[in-house]
Amino acid sequence: MEEGSTDLWTQFLELVLKVIAPVWNDLIPLLPFAMLGLFLLVLGLIARSWMRAGRKNRSRIPPRLTPLPPEGVHLPGPSPWPFIAPIGVALILVSLVFGDGGVPVSLPLFGAGMAFIVAGLAGWYLDAGREWRRAESPAGHGGDGTLALERGATMPALTAGAITREPPPGVHLPGPSPWPFFGPIGLFFVFMGLIFGPALIIGGILMAIIAVIGWLRDAGSEYRQVEAGHLPEPRSRDAEEAFPKRLVPVYGAIAFLAIAVTLLPVLFAALPSNAGGAGGSGGSGGPPPESPDPAPMIAAESVTSFTVSRLVVPADSPIQLSFDNRQSGVPHNVSILQGSTAAFTGDVFPGPEMRIYEVPPLAAGEYTFVCSVHPPMTGTLVAR
Repeated sequence: MEEGSTDLWTQFLELVLKVIAPVWNDLIPLLPFAMLGLFLLVLGLIARSWMRAGRKNRSRIPPRLTPLPPEGVHLPGPSPWPFIAPIGVALILVSLVFGDGGVPVSLPLFGAGMAFIVAGLAGWYLDAGREWRRAESPAGHGGDGTLALERGATMPALTAGAITREPPPGVHLPGPSPWPFFGPIGLFFVFMGLIFGPALIIGGILMAIIAVIGWLRDAGSEYRQVEAGHLPEPRSRDAEEAFPKRLVPVYGAIAFLAIAVTLLPVLFAALPSNAGGAGGSGGSGGPPPESPDPAPMIAAESVTSFTVSRLVVPADSPIQLSFDNRQSGVPHNVSILQGSTAAFTGDVFPGPEMRIYEVPPLAAGEYTFVCSVHPPMTGTLVAR
């Protein structure tokens, strides 16, 4: 009995250990199924609440109240755009699963996801601005005695001679602000900078800071205007004030500079090779020696290119490839591809560090060497 109880206790402890200190590498492949299960659970709870919901219960509302919004109050209609943008995020996540050919994402899915996100955010923002501007219409407030809850193009437009009645003093309708949308764009730049270089990281941080400042400025202005309601006319009614244009050019300039600093080295690196090909026999910055080298050396100093764009190695013999990662804290490696098939994949490691890859014999032909972490880093390897 004592031995049996010990075995049960040991089994219990082992079970508790799996819960307290799980093997995360074994659980990571199950995360998509856990997310799908959580989504289905939430969807089921929502469906269950809808099925159990009865007819509108107005038994606790005094009969003297009419079910109409008070004059000067506008109830915005539903908008589909908050559901469109998450579809784009889902497509981008799916594109990470189907990446191929040295590119970490499926380009068609990634492009479709970005299009959905841009369309969703733009439509959402335009919807909010349209609701805010047309809230001034008395017909949109239900002021004519009917429940007119319309939105978008179906809202009656104000005529030139229409009298605009504001909500009562002490009630202020905040105007739309673009900064809640601009803030996440800065974070997106930061995440892209982890792959493509520090320029995007710095630019993303500055963009996020500007977005927070702009958002705080808008919120503070709205808060102060609530004290006076609509007497006097709020300054946010002025389009120049509702959309602080002085900060937007700075935000856009930082985004442009971050992208330019990241892409220009790639473009400049491509220009000499094109010029050399057009010039015929080899220019002043000629290519590496064409004699096969069984122990070539290559280095990484940026996330856009290797220090060498062409290697010539002997075919059908082992190769000792020396790789010097000179970027502190940035992971790099060297992978050799023939088409989309990996002939060799070196270990990924952060710099500064130098390693020697033992590459197995390669058949004669032309290969491509890339960094698995940073796809823009590519070169040509010829085995002869």
